[in-house]
Amino acid sequence: MGGEPKTLDATLDNYGTGASQYIFERLALLNEEDQLIPGAAERWESSKDGRVWTFHLRKGARWSDGHPVTAHDFEWTYKLLLDPAQANVYAFLFYEIKGARDFNQRRVTNRDAVGVRARDDLTLVIEAARPCPYLPYLTSFISASPIPRWQFEKYGRKWTESGHCVSNFTFKLIEWTPGRRQVFVLDPTYNGQYKARLERVVIQFITGTSVGIFPYENNEADLAAVTPADLPRVQADPKLRRELFIWPHQSTGYLLFQTKRPPFNNVKLRQAIAHAIDRDVLCKVVMQGLAAPAYTMLPPNFPGYVGDRFRSLQAFNPALARKLLAEAGYPAGKGLPRVEFWMGGSAQATRGLVQAIQGMLKTHLNLTIQVVTHEGVDYINSLYQHRIPFGLTGFQSDYPDPHNMLSMVWHSQPAGYGRHDWANPTFDDLLDRADSEIDPVKRFQLYARAEQVLAEDVGGVFLYHGVNAELRKPWVKGIPRTKSGHYPFWGNYITHTRVYIGK
Repeated sequence: MGGEPKTLDATLDNYGTGASQYIFERLALLNEEDQLIPGAAERWESSKDGRVWTFHLRKGARWSDGHPVTAHDFEWTYKLLLDPAQANVYAFLFYEIKGARDFNQRRVTNRDAVGVRARDDLTLVIEAARPCPYLPYLTSFISASPIPRWQFEKYGRKWTESGHCVSNFTFKLIEWTPGRRQVFVLDPTYNGQYKARLERVVIQFITGTSVGIFPYENNEADLAAVTPADLPRVQADPKLRRELFIWPHQSTGYLLFQTKRPPFNNVKLRQAIAHAIDRDVLCKVVMQGLAAPAYTMLPPNFPGYVGDRFRSLQAFNPALARKLLAEAGYPAGKGLPRVEFWMGGSAQATRGLVQAIQGMLKTHLNLTIQVVTHEGVDYINSLYQHRIPFGLTGFQSDYPDPHNMLSMVWHSQPAGYGRHDWANPTFDDLLDRADSEIDPVKRFQLYARAEQVLAEDVGGVFLYHGVNAELRKPWVKGIPRTKSGHYPFWGNYITHTRVYIGK
């Protein structure tokens, strides 16, 4: 079950494209351990300085309509997703490519200034603006999925709709009934090494109010996400409890501010808020254990994690919070203005979190917040335009490198090209040095110093790291176990593991 996507074109929306990962094979992919594995490119190598990367595509690969898959398809796609006319808010994910930032931000108009070119049908060269040891990870993004140019030019943004969609991976779309479902089947033209075992994948759309786990209990679905509201009932049911899988998710939820406007341009006030939030209550009580306390951006077991070292910078400490509030010029909350607090969507778990935060800020700081709900797309657009005065958001990792969750999220960018208006020159400098550092030890040291600055200056108030829970029918087999002992499920895995239905 899942929400109905607006499109399957991930160059338009990196996170709202539904099951795109089933049908588009990127140059590289990630396995269940978040390790890079070959995708449409069977191998790649870099120049000695880590700036120029060459990808060698698999011979004989075909689109679902029979067209050959070529390096020219990827060159055209990368330049399309960076084209400012596309208004892709996630174009910044590819700013490490030479010329990408200037082209996307309209400083240059020649798309050939972007450092991506097909040397021939099977060789793609990507040039970074500076040494970029993590560049192959960028090619594993869902938004780096190739686009069939001929379909895009014929149908425009409707090219992924039922009857128009052409893909290059182990599955292809055969049905998209609006408001009801999508159906994917195996594509016989796919010649890669990830031929799936499942013959058919059906995604039933959830519309309106969440239906919870009732379709799962009625055997209408083989898999169902479990929310904090459903978890106690699942754990109390002996049958459902045996079908429950829980695993840590590499994501972080946090509070954000407009730091260039009063009152949140006052770092003491931001620090007071950081120390007024009881994360243990949020995670254990409100989220029913489906979250772990966060004090910095990087989650535990993520490369470069230093959260334990800097825990005190944002730990729950009401006395310190009140002291900082007074230093900010608001003793006992006197003179604090009433502020708007934005939340995106109306999910029950989100409402519960916001209500708890609202209560904590009132109790410990005498800060009154007015909660305003915004529809998801409007919220995201406002986020990138730096219009949210105070709110709750989050970010899930795209690949296991600090660059993803620090530089991509927190490095200062103009409105329209980055998430936050918070800017700190020391932080930006540390990231710039870390991002181009080839020595991994030095890189992680720089990222750790940057994360310390982020927590001290309270670019955001870090609340929780995600924990996922899912029900799976006993007949769903083959989901791989990770080295940490967990069984995470992600759509990519059914394309390159032995997931199947039955004995």
